[in-house]
Amino acid sequence: MNNRVAIVSLVTGAAFSCAAVAAPFNDPRSERNEAIEKAQAGEPRDPACYGLTLVATGGAAPRNPGTLAVRWAGQTNFELAYKGRVILLDAFYDRGSIYRSIGFKAAEVKKADAILIGHGHFDHMSDAASVGARTGATVVGAPVTTEKLATQPIDPKQVRTVTGQGGEVLKFDGFTVEPVLARHGQPDKHMTEVMEGAVNSIAPPLTEKQKAELAPIRARGTSDRRVIMEGTIVYLITLDSGFRIIFRDSGGAVTEQETALMQRVGPVDLAIVAASAEFLNSVSSQRALEHMRAYRPDVYMPGHHDAPTTGHVPLWRATEPSFQAMKEENPKLVTVSRGYREPICFNTEFNIQRSK
Repeated sequence: MNNRVAIVSLVTGAAFSCAAVAAPFNDPRSERNEAIEKAQAGEPRDPACYGLTLVATGGAAPRNPGTLAVRWAGQTNFELAYKGRVILLDAFYDRGSIYRSIGFKAAEVKKADAILIGHGHFDHMSDAASVGARTGATVVGAPVTTEKLATQPIDPKQVRTVTGQGGEVLKFDGFTVEPVLARHGQPDKHMTEVMEGAVNSIAPPLTEKQKAELAPIRARGTSDRRVIMEGTIVYLITLDSGFRIIFRDSGGAVTEQETALMQRVGPVDLAIVAASAEFLNSVSSQRALEHMRAYRPDVYMPGHHDAPTTGHVPLWRATEPSFQAMKEENPKLVTVSRGYREPICFNTEFNIQRSK
């Protein structure tokens, strides 16, 4: 009996010991940086880094002011939650029944401080006006994007037009945003005509009901050709801890403006980048390599790799071939991709700027 009690006590003690040194969350860099893991040892589990509810829709905010929680919500919709602030990247939530549900509706988004729109196609901005009006957030976009917002019910005072041509820095409580002119993806039309035709020939066509459902969603975006060369913006977000995030919502070629920015500021801690729309993994991987070389991130997260279940090119894009290509060139790169609303948390006190 005494031996049995001793064994139980030993196991119980070990369990408590493990709980005592457990981290509040798993920073994706911690496996390669022991200092991050040690710095968090003993802190209680942070619900914000495990729950599936966005802070914008009522979920728990990160407990520690140095914690950044990132959630993907389909397409290139992301939520960044930091120090009680919410930054929304793109706003395409009410996507229609041809998409898988992301788990919430635009009307449920009640908190946002800034909405950064990468470009004005409907699948990036269709809910920006309604969410901005409800939350009072500042909505940022290129001229062609804000022209479209001007036709929708949102206070013009909330809208900020940026060109990305340099010298624009938007200051918020806890973070700054620097917009930089990018370029929208332009897949080779010879490839897309063949592949789109093949995919669409076997995909079920949209029903009349689905067409009617999509019409008002599409109407809240723009198809202006200026989106390609003038209307796509990359955002450099710098938290007050020094942690840097780059957000690019289209897989186009790197511009001179992006190159100049990165030469000036150096590597970023986190790059959130849209997968290229090319059909061939070998081609999309080359574009991913171009982005990685430009931004030199510690952590790389993809976006725009999901797709509708029917209609125009219902084809999800594989991320693993690009991940593998990038890691072969940069073995230290951390790649991370999660499902809708699954949080990824970072201890922002550890960042490239502070390690210099």
